[in-house]
Amino acid sequence: MLTPFSRLGAVASGLLSRVIPAGAGRPARMAPTMGGGNAGGDGKAQDEVDIYQTLERLASSEAALKEAQAIAHLGSWALDYRSGELTWSDEAYRLLGFQPGAVVPSLRLFLSAVHAEDRALVEAALEAAPKRADGAYSVEHRVQGPDGILRVVREKGRVRFGDDGEALGISGTALDITEQRHTESDLLQRERLERGLLELSAVFLQRSELGMDHLIDQALERMGQLTGTDRTYLFTVDTERRTFSNTHEWTAPGITPVIDMLQNIPWDVAPNSLRLLASGSPVAIPQVSALGDDWVEKSFLEFQGICSLLLLPVMQGENLTGFVGFDAVESVREWSSAEIRFLQVFASLMVSVIEREQAYADMVAARERETIGHLASGVAHDFNNLLGVIDANFFYLRETLVHSGADSEIAQILEETHSALGQAKVVTSGMLSLSRAGSFATERVLLAAAIEDLARILRQVLPPEIRLVLALEPDLAVLSNNAFLQAALLNLALNARDAMPEGGQLTIETVGVSHSGGGTLTVGNRGPGRYARVRVTDTGCGMGPETLDRLFEPLFSTKAQQRGHGLGLFMVHEFVLRSGALLEVDSRVDEGSEFRLFLPSWPSGRADFEERVGSDLFVAPVCLRVLVVDDDLRSRDSVARLLEMDGMRVETAEDGEACLEVLRQDPGFDLVLSDVSMPRLDGVGLCGALLEAYPALPVILMTGQAPSVFPQGEIPGAPTVLRKPLDLQILRRAIASLDLRRQ
Repeated sequence: MLTPFSRLGAVASGLLSRVIPAGAGRPARMAPTMGGGNAGGDGKAQDEVDIYQTLERLASSEAALKEAQAIAHLGSWALDYRSGELTWSDEAYRLLGFQPGAVVPSLRLFLSAVHAEDRALVEAALEAAPKRADGAYSVEHRVQGPDGILRVVREKGRVRFGDDGEALGISGTALDITEQRHTESDLLQRERLERGLLELSAVFLQRSELGMDHLIDQALERMGQLTGTDRTYLFTVDTERRTFSNTHEWTAPGITPVIDMLQNIPWDVAPNSLRLLASGSPVAIPQVSALGDDWVEKSFLEFQGICSLLLLPVMQGENLTGFVGFDAVESVREWSSAEIRFLQVFASLMVSVIEREQAYADMVAARERETIGHLASGVAHDFNNLLGVIDANFFYLRETLVHSGADSEIAQILEETHSALGQAKVVTSGMLSLSRAGSFATERVLLAAAIEDLARILRQVLPPEIRLVLALEPDLAVLSNNAFLQAALLNLALNARDAMPEGGQLTIETVGVSHSGGGTLTVGNRGPGRYARVRVTDTGCGMGPETLDRLFEPLFSTKAQQRGHGLGLFMVHEFVLRSGALLEVDSRVDEGSEFRLFLPSWPSGRADFEERVGSDLFVAPVCLRVLVVDDDLRSRDSVARLLEMDGMRVETAEDGEACLEVLRQDPGFDLVLSDVSMPRLDGVGLCGALLEAYPALPVILMTGQAPSVFPQGEIPGAPTVLRKPLDLQILRRAIASLDLRRQ
């Protein structure tokens, strides 16, 4: 259908066809004569030339108009009220989604292209225009024709009235303002996002008593609402295990949550997305169904019902630790560059909040551990003093009864008591390992001997339904602390026992290995080298990912309240960190658990205490005089009794001041064996006084706390420090070593 301008050109073309016969060609311009007339005729040829030139100008103007309308996306139209005829320009066709000339324009066809929600508005404007005095028509609406493109147009027109005031028709223009509206929408969205980020920043500045999870949930909900997405979420990425897990999710009403299905997803499920995210780049997919076959994650995304998505990396330094995601589920959508930039700011804000909350959580955990350490250290100190008395007196009674020929029942009672006492020592050692006083003293530990010694205790505490299997490589020596190592292994064994209420098998295996630094590390700082690997495995119920994530938290326990205190594996954790060991854990529900403890091998060529001193056979120096100093009467009497059994002559003093008074009256002692914690003058102060007054007099200190609490370099004279309850063999070696130095 032709426009009015085109129709005028057609009329002129018809006139031209009548004036100039077909095939006559373009008429030549006539040269003017002296008298102003045309050469050779009556002026008819000149008229033909004028008409032809007029038509050329008309055609050129129409072409220019069409080009201008196409550039400006401005269409023109006209409606004759009397005939009902509607005409469109070529650009008007295109704005309505039609090819120019492909259909016959009509009012019904036009209204069918108008968006259904705007149709009533357009009809009302068309009906009102002829009733207005100025005949003005103006309306803004959406159109979507056969090409499927949604456009926004602004129409302006005016009604033509006859001399009698009758409305003859209406003509006007239609301007495509889609891009303008998108720009305005982007600006409004930008303002909304800016306000949202400011609101979230204000919220994040004030820590929520409900914790970090609440803050993240609140932020995801707000950003989901601001962006109009159906689902927003946060994933964490485990680069060592090469998995990613959905930790937080918000969904719009009617959208199905998928967080429970998205745990520990293998990296290979979404390699392209994760590769881009790891480089710090966002991932914007406007249409998931249009992804190529090289996008492995396409099926994974379609499984979640995602039409479009945007992923933004959460980076700590150069490391990818997670990503924030925005899903469109109900319809396809595109993400503007402005939205992506602002949402990247949101992701950065999320990183800051996570880092801050993690730092706060670490600080709280550190304080909690420090409190537990102080409490455990104090309790262990008191228990060790009591165990020292019990152990010394038990040894004395056992030696007496054995030499008196006690019956078999008494021998069994002694063995059970000795086992219980050994377990109490190991448990107390574990409590001492919680002390926050730094690393503890290490020594050469023969691994097989230490585990076999522990096995005697385990056979007493394990039920008959649990089979204990040992597979120990002989002659493995490690750099560790025997007491704390046994405490850690005891806690692992008790944890395995509780995982097998119906019975099963507990296996402890040792082997020397070279560790290159690969594998999945749970606790400790790995370095390549030689290690002794202690593998503790059970056939119990196993653990899921959530339990594994909290396995070493202090006071965390999955056992019944009356059974678990939540400190056992925390003790293992502290032992590993403070002894320079490594720990790996593997466990699956219903498949049992495996703990692999890597202990540094004893350096070759390094002599150990036992090798320097000799065998355990101890012969007390003749008439060795020992002054035992302890504020606990039971402790000093029990220790004195053991020394007297070895043929020594013993005197006692109740504290440091009393010790100095005894020495002032009788300085002929060969050794002072003193407790550390005492009133008036403690063991450290006593060492200083003895070094000044009796510099040649050897001193051995005893303490119920971890020896590392009293570093030898900080004690005057750097005496040997032994831990209570005293091991008689270690005490004998210490005395023999002093005797050797004096020779």
